[in-house]
Amino acid sequence: MDAALEILDEFGLQDLTIRRLARHLDAAAGAMYWHFPSKQALLGAVADRLLEPLREFGTDPDADWRANARAFAVALHDCLTSHRDGAEVVSAALATSTATVRPADLLAPMLADAPALASADDTGDAAATLVYFILGATVDEQTAGHLAEVSGGDAPGHSDRRIANGTALILAGMASES
Repeated sequence: MDAALEILDEFGLQDLTIRRLARHLDAAAGAMYWHFPSKQALLGAVADRLLEPLREFGTDPDADWRANARAFAVALHDCLTSHRDGAEVVSAALATSTATVRPADLLAPMLADAPALASADDTGDAAATLVYFILGATVDEQTAGHLAEVSGGDAPGHSDRRIANGTALILAGMASES
C-alpha cells in the first residue's frame, strides 16, 4: 500500500494503475493481479488505507450528537486530504463497493439522537448526505488545487470554511423538529 500511495501522491489517480505499481515495485504485473484483480480492487484497498483512522474515531461521551458529527466530518476531510486525489479515490471505491471502510455506516450511530431523524433509514440517509457533501466539496478542493498547480496560479482558499459551514447547515437540518 505504501508504494500505491507514493504513486498517488507523485502522479495522481490517473496514473495509479496495477502495471505502474508493478513497475514501481520491480515486480511482474501478473503478481500484482494476484493481490488486486482489478484497478477497482486496488482503489478499494487504497481507500481503506486512507479511511483507516475513521475506524478508530472515538466519540466524546460528554459531547452532543452534533459535536461528535462535526468532529467526524473534520476527521473524514483530513483523511481525504491526506493524499493527492484522496477524495476521488474514496468516491470511486465507495461507488464500486470495493472499500470496506464505509464512512456513512460509521457516522450513522452518531446521528441517532438527531431530532429530525425518525428511523434508521432516515439516519442512514442523513449520514450518507453528510459524507457525500464532504466527498464532493473535497473533490472540488483537490481539483482546484491541481488546476492551480498546473496553471501556476493560486489555489482558491476557504475550503475549510466551506466544509465547516456546509456541515453545520446539514446538521442544523437534522436538528430541526419536523
